[in-house]
Amino acid sequence: MTARPGLPRFSGPFQTFSVSASTNREKGTDCRLLVYSQGSRAKVVRFLWLKYLWDELSQLEMELFLILPEITNSEIGVATLRAVLFQGKVKTRENLNKILSLLGQETFLRIQYQGFKRLDVEIQRITRSLPRVPKFSGWVKSIAAIGKNRPGGPSFLEPLAIIENDYEDNAFDWYHYLTVGELEILDSQWTLSHPEDV
Repeated sequence: MTARPGLPRFSGPFQTFSVSASTNREKGTDCRLLVYSQGSRAKVVRFLWLKYLWDELSQLEMELFLILPEITNSEIGVATLRAVLFQGKVKTRENLNKILSLLGQETFLRIQYQGFKRLDVEIQRITRSLPRVPKFSGWVKSIAAIGKNRPGGPSFLEPLAIIENDYEDNAFDWYHYLTVGELEILDSQWTLSHPEDV
């Protein structure tokens, strides 16, 4: 049995997308979070990200936030979530914006969040029946038939996800630098000291 979604409470045109929250193969059901908004999916993700940094997400918003591939597949997103658990939101947010500023990247400021607060976003939980899966014959026509694209599309955090480096062992560790004690700029270089090293 499928729960039919209702219309959003806000007026005017809207866009929508859904994300799977849980799947029960035995019962053949898929519980999804259906999102209505005045903006695109990318704008919704950005709104949730800014609200997470500068405010408190509702229970349903947090559930959506934690299953969005734009967050869970982003190194900076996961590192920020870990850092908040370790040292709290204020210090993490402060370090994040300092690092982004030092790297010449866009920072995430309160004024941006204030602007996004005008965006109407509504989340509904729906349950739908899964189509019956045909038995696997063991034969695939081609590798293209399997599918190779990741769900979720590009993330607005992707440019920040990985800092390119010539050596894999020296990859930028976002979690380490989000949880450092001090950030200093010296002759266009920046040094970081981790609490464990102090």
